Amino acid sequence: MPIVTIENSKHITFDDFGEGIPVVFIHPPGMGRHVFYYQRNLSRDMRVIFPDLSGHGDSSKITSEEVTIENYSKEIIAFIDELKLKKVVLCGYSAGGAIALYISSHFRDRVGGLILFGGYPAVLNSSLRLEHKLGMYFVNHHKNLLTHILAMSHTKNDKLKKLLITHMNKSQQGVWYKYYEEILHMNIIEDICNINVPLLWMDGTRSDAINRYNTFFKNRTTEYRIVLFKHVNHQIPTKKWKQVNEEILQYILKLDTMKENL
Repeated sequence: MPIVTIENSKHITFDDFGEGIPVVFIHPPGMGRHVFYYQRNLSRDMRVIFPDLSGHGDSSKITSEEVTIENYSKEIIAFIDELKLKKVVLCGYSAGGAIALYISSHFRDRVGGLILFGGYPAVLNSSLRLEHKLGMYFVNHHKNLLTHILAMSHTKNDKLKKLLITHMNKSQQGVWYKYYEEILHMNIIEDICNINVPLLWMDGTRSDAINRYNTFFKNRTTEYRIVLFKHVNHQIPTKKWKQVNEEILQYILKLDTMKENL
């Protein structure tokens, strides 16, 4: 697995597959890069890049005070700088979508496209707020149980389940907690209108967020596609990966005809 060094001493571990338009995937708190295990299959048609954010997985340890949406956004920019990439497509999953949204609005010249798996700019509903608070509680008091709950909720594949659990156990407890906390209290709604690339937003119909956020993005983005998958909750990168990957492929093919974006 390749490693790059940013900010003089911070090591970012990542997986990098394929060639073509580069898509950088941003994971939610604690989970690390392997939550995008099935998106590796996209490497037949594009370049897919999966970093572990600092404090997660195999990347450098940091202090919890360093965990902010802005800092993680700058980390991704420094990361793509090291890879000598002028522009990338960002794909953020769940809370990782907040980082993708922040980068897309504050570093617009570095982003050629934006894909969100249930990503959001603020925690606007009570069920999502409770989900973050429960995550914070379990990270602090029952971290091992949380890793098993998250792995089981994402897949029935025993090999992948074991990989996710092992990888999540590498994440720093304080960093994991702070990532949840930062997302819980953030509000970057006003930034959304600054995004100038097409948006692909996907989620499951069982997700509590869909009624609030699909309307939200329709009203604030100029070019968008919203896709809702039936009979599934939030875990679409693993549970609906074939359909998700096809949507991403069609999105990238469309971007490829709009050369000015990349």
